[in-house]
Amino acid sequence: MDRGMVIFVGALLTFSSSWLGLILFPYWQLNNEQPYQKDSTDEPYPQPLQGQAVLGRKVYQANGCMYCHSQQVRSEKFGNWWDENGQQRTGADIKRGWGQRRNVSRDYLYDNPTMLGTMRTGPDLANVGTRYSEQWQHTHLFNARTLNDWSIMPSFAFLYTREKVVGTRSEKALKLGREWTIDPGYRWRPTSAEWDDILKQRGLSIAERFLSDPTQPVDGKIDIATPEGTKRLLEFWLTTEEEDQQIVPTSDATALVAYLLALRKAEVPLPEAKE
Repeated sequence: MDRGMVIFVGALLTFSSSWLGLILFPYWQLNNEQPYQKDSTDEPYPQPLQGQAVLGRKVYQANGCMYCHSQQVRSEKFGNWWDENGQQRTGADIKRGWGQRRNVSRDYLYDNPTMLGTMRTGPDLANVGTRYSEQWQHTHLFNARTLNDWSIMPSFAFLYTREKVVGTRSEKALKLGREWTIDPGYRWRPTSAEWDDILKQRGLSIAERFLSDPTQPVDGKIDIATPEGTKRLLEFWLTTEEEDQQIVPTSDATALVAYLLALRKAEVPLPEAKE
């Protein structure tokens, strides 16, 4: 009985001290934290999410983005990198351009929930809104391999729709070659038989476009009857857009990109963020 009481009291003290130290004290310390203004003419930081970004946060949650991406730029004292002389330095996150300073509690004032993340299979996203354009974000979400061959990020092609072009191509359409759009989510390559059929039907018109393209280093002619010629033509054709099909973002994709562009958590200098 005495031993049982000792165990009970020990467990009670352990859980009580943990609750006080990890929940109650931080709540008391941070509960009255307010947005920061250097002076009265500055806009308060941070600002609550607005418009599409609010919906985009839900899409971010629903697709489990926080399981592979964190939202916390670490201190310059955390992490290592090597300079041009092969010397090991510290401050990997800021050195990589993931933010101008470390994150602090004030950065997450309006986050509900706060998605700090637990691992970094992919880069930190706390300040990703300052790094890439809207078009880049859509292309990367559709299939990250279109930008980085080595990427292990899954394709989110289900957030986009492949549809027939009616009239002019949509301004929202992704600017991707047909190798990525014919089979969304994968990199499509025709079989030898399929390519032979395509050459029979449209070989001359493809060759004309190839020769008129100023970006192609050609010598003024191309023989589609030779293996080298057909190979050069295939690589060119695969990188051009489909004539009658386009990939456009769904409302979920638009909202998710709006949320990513709104992530600017390490942009405004804060006094408590000094090293």
